[in-house]
Amino acid sequence: MDVRVLIDEMVKNMGYRTYPGYPEEYIWVDHGDGSGEVIMLLENQDLEKVREFNSSTVSFPGERFLFLLADGTDKEIISYCKGHRITPVSREEAAKMLGKALIDMHLSTKTKKRSVLRQPTENKDFIMVYLEEGSNPKYIRPVITGDVVTNSIGLRADLIFVPYHFFTYGMKVMEGDSLIAKEGTVMVNAVNGRASRSINGYEILDSWPTTHREMELKWEPLSSMERAKRWISESLETEVVEKTETEAFIVYSRNRVKPLEDTIKVTFINTCLYPVYSSSALVMDGFTGEIKSITDYV
Repeated sequence: MDVRVLIDEMVKNMGYRTYPGYPEEYIWVDHGDGSGEVIMLLENQDLEKVREFNSSTVSFPGERFLFLLADGTDKEIISYCKGHRITPVSREEAAKMLGKALIDMHLSTKTKKRSVLRQPTENKDFIMVYLEEGSNPKYIRPVITGDVVTNSIGLRADLIFVPYHFFTYGMKVMEGDSLIAKEGTVMVNAVNGRASRSINGYEILDSWPTTHREMELKWEPLSSMERAKRWISESLETEVVEKTETEAFIVYSRNRVKPLEDTIKVTFINTCLYPVYSSSALVMDGFTGEIKSITDYV
């Protein structure tokens, strides 16, 4: 039995759920209330892997756990975890938790089988996006119509709705000797995890009446929040022109200013379905009208 399967069952019995995150080798857990945790399974006494786990998840807003599956206890690893906000779980503690999960899985097998048999057949042409909060995301009304798309690219295009998570952010930037507060919004593609500056002025609807397809959500809000923070840190670098006067000259210098990473605060707003028109490899953005590649969205 795979340990990851047991942990998934244990998480499910606690009322939470796991989701695909990045890096994929870790186990990402969503509590459904904006909080969560990330787990690493350490199969040997490899401190370098623990360092990689720390550097990959250092900005993760939830708890971080290290399951020590190998025999013996490496004091250096334990010390490193305590110094870097990582909770180590000993082999004995892990065995108790996983053993209970195995028993619970065995007892619930028959119930699960009956539940699966009662599930309706999936309609592959219409994939509903699942959210932990229990409600479906809203639809962003396309500004561009299908006729405009056909006239622009010369081919009939299918309307596809792509799930995006929307966030607000606040941060501080050091400009010269002054600390400047800045705010904004960012959106993260919940299919491929790409972050970008958020659109604004859009109208949202509860449903969309005409024929369309919906992409399946792969990135949850919690993991997307980390992508948003990374984009803010890397993309919102600005250039500031500073003026310095001397007795003989006026000197203008250009300096690059980046956000102070420890001041970046990101807040989840909602998840919306974003309209795009796809025809072969070409895609027209249903809100801005930009023509892009299908790889920009999926």
